[in-house]
Amino acid sequence: MNNILYKKIIFLIIIISTNYLTAQESSNFNHSVLTKVGYLNKDKVLDSITVKQDTVNKFRPYRLEIYLSKRKVGKILFTSTDKAITPEYFQGSNGMEKEKSFSGIEIINHILTIKHDYENEHKEHSFLLRGNKFKLIKYYSIKTDNYGKIHYETINFNTLIRKTKSVSSSNNRILDEKEYILRMNSTYLKDFNMVSEIHH
Repeated sequence: MNNILYKKIIFLIIIISTNYLTAQESSNFNHSVLTKVGYLNKDKVLDSITVKQDTVNKFRPYRLEIYLSKRKVGKILFTSTDKAITPEYFQGSNGMEKEKSFSGIEIINHILTIKHDYENEHKEHSFLLRGNKFKLIKYYSIKTDNYGKIHYETINFNTLIRKTKSVSSSNNRILDEKEYILRMNSTYLKDFNMVSEIHH
């Protein structure tokens, strides 16, 4: 009886160890891509943002970490997400179709802006700390097409006003200009998924 119990315990330990090692191998954000320092709130203490890349997962995802500084405490991890920045390879490193589209991050006037370049389009998503969450407050994009047009789009998520404009790339003449009122819920950084937005 004791021998059977002993074998069960050994078997259980092997299963737990295997699962732990598998989990370790499937996620390892050990490559630092960039670090930005700036004021994300109004306490006049410098905060920081880091972007790390997973070197084990074949899709090479990025992790965005935001650290807020507290007086007498130091920096604390405020939020972390693997969805706000597109991965370097979205079909795996062996089946790469597109180059990485993440281009950078800015902190200006307490606003965090994540920038992406994807083929002929540049996108910016801007977030502001509201209460205990980073809220999406502005979207901006500029895109060129194959017909000699440049398309601009801005969305102010405070007023929910969306503006679009198309101009001629040859003489900058306005070809079309519109303004809309959107009906949508607030989006926060924790719920923001740029990975599925670009890599569909």
